[in-house]
Amino acid sequence: MVELTNDDLNMFSVFENITRVMPSDYEPSATLLIFLVPVAELGKAIGKNGSNMQKLRDAFKRKVIIIGDMSDPELFVRGMFNNISILSVEVQNIMGDLAIVLTIDEKDRGIAIGKEGERIKAAKEILRKKFKATIHLKTRRSVI
Repeated sequence: MVELTNDDLNMFSVFENITRVMPSDYEPSATLLIFLVPVAELGKAIGKNGSNMQKLRDAFKRKVIIIGDMSDPELFVRGMFNNISILSVEVQNIMGDLAIVLTIDEKDRGIAIGKEGERIKAAKEILRKKFKATIHLKTRRSVI
């Protein structure tokens, strides 16, 4: 069972007050917050034309990413990195542990990693908590 702190409850409360959607989980870092919401509520959480995103950014004073919470690791990773060109997602079972290999175009490497590595670190933590999985990033040069 996951134990929530007062900070966690405050984050959930602020998020719900702005979006009218209760997140299922979140991952904080110094400059980034990633919230997981039910897929059916994703549009409502983001708001019309992304209106809730700016309100959340103002409330939390850091960048906010909202991801649809899915039970399939491959779909979850695709949703988490939906703003980059994903070449493949391989989910491998290695000695009882899940390893997810995300292959992306080299030009999108910086976006996938994020500022000071925060996006990939948050992805690793969420995948560890949710699926007990690790993520490995591979890049491939695009052929022109």
